[in-house]
Amino acid sequence: MALFNRTQKASQSDLETLKTELVALREELTKRTNALSLVTALTNGLDQKISIIDQRVTTMTTELSNQIHELGSEIETMTKSSQDSVSSEALEQLRVSQIRIANEQARYEIAFRQDLAELVEQIRRTQ
Repeated sequence: MALFNRTQKASQSDLETLKTELVALREELTKRTNALSLVTALTNGLDQKISIIDQRVTTMTTELSNQIHELGSEIETMTKSSQDSVSSEALEQLRVSQIRIANEQARYEIAFRQDLAELVEQIRRTQ
């Protein structure tokens, strides 16, 4: 009969079991830390590549916008200087085409940026 409700002292085998479990947990933690480091390095590399792609798209979009604007200015100049009805119709068709191309370019840029944003979000979720 126990007078003071004492718990039994741990035996040597209990301590050895705990040591073994502790070693196993440390090994698992090391493995997971290494795997996380690898994933982090990969996602950082992807993030840098996405930034480069975004910069290129921005540059290309700016250049294309500038060219479309220059084309519009030239069409306006030609429209003002031209009195021929045939050339006026041709210039109007050019203007309509220019607007269509500009709108299409804007749609492509928006879609591309959304795709990039989704990709970045997927990468961040995996980290």
